[in-house]
Amino acid sequence: MMNIRHEQEIKQFRDLFTGEGVDEFENRFKILEVFLRIEQHVTIEELVDHLRQDKISMEPDFVKETMELLCEFGFASKLKLNNGPVRYEHRHIGLHHDHMICTKCGKIIEFRDEALEKQQVQLAAAYGFHMLQHKMMIYGICSDCLKKRELIISLARAKQGEHLKIESFAGGRKAQIRLASMGLRPGDIIDVVSTQGGGQSVIASGEKRFVIGQGLSRKVMVKYTEDSQSFGGHDIDDCAGVKPVKSMLLSEMKQGQEGIIARVGGHGVLRRRLLEMGINRGTKVHVEKYAPLKDPLEIIIKGYHVSLRVEEASHITIENIVRENNS
Repeated sequence: MMNIRHEQEIKQFRDLFTGEGVDEFENRFKILEVFLRIEQHVTIEELVDHLRQDKISMEPDFVKETMELLCEFGFASKLKLNNGPVRYEHRHIGLHHDHMICTKCGKIIEFRDEALEKQQVQLAAAYGFHMLQHKMMIYGICSDCLKKRELIISLARAKQGEHLKIESFAGGRKAQIRLASMGLRPGDIIDVVSTQGGGQSVIASGEKRFVIGQGLSRKVMVKYTEDSQSFGGHDIDDCAGVKPVKSMLLSEMKQGQEGIIARVGGHGVLRRRLLEMGINRGTKVHVEKYAPLKDPLEIIIKGYHVSLRVEEASHITIENIVRENNS
């Protein structure tokens, strides 16, 4: 049953398509009617099946051409998820939403968050950027797949973007020696950077990347970790000679301390300057030294030495701080 908004879309479709002299109007109108009844993201193949269920026979090429016209005139939007097929969804003028996509089952969740929308506008303004349009795709694992997934899997089955812990190495001694020679060992925290054709994976441990072929990746057993905090590629609790501190401001840290940036505060020019310097959430920072009068301080971030005034550093919150036991 058509809702009021869809009835308005049909009226506008008639006015625009007849006004522009689009050919085969009646057939295209049938496609629009079926498309508006589908409350999900649909491929051309799926749309053709829905038409057949209504005893409407259409060539896939004609259906695709019509959907492209619907996109051009603002009645539909295209959604391309990773390497999957193009999907189409309703586009209602003046209404915007973003997407969460499950990388395991392909489920698509639509959402809208007013606070997030305002923050994106403010962020663009802070960089002197006038935003015309935007699209957010959050890739992850839906609640249903989280309940079903195994705790330990082979790296070959891991998805791009997952944060994992190496549990063990399967296979013979040769494979174990090869992985050890690469610098990988059980207990390391890794991020799956990408999964490529032929089963090849690119992973990162700390600041180092590794390319692992399909055969070898099947022998690396990994464990899902929801809250493991990584520090230089290893769990902080496993680092010899250091003990963790919960969090503090960068301006309060001592020479030689290290941690992970949890929050970058400040407003306007100050915040923009900090972000442009590479001071971003999730980045590791090391306090190299303080000037003789304790201002400025010198930090190392992403391999670069950066000087900050103490007042600027007071806007940066650091977590997972480590220090020498005798400090």
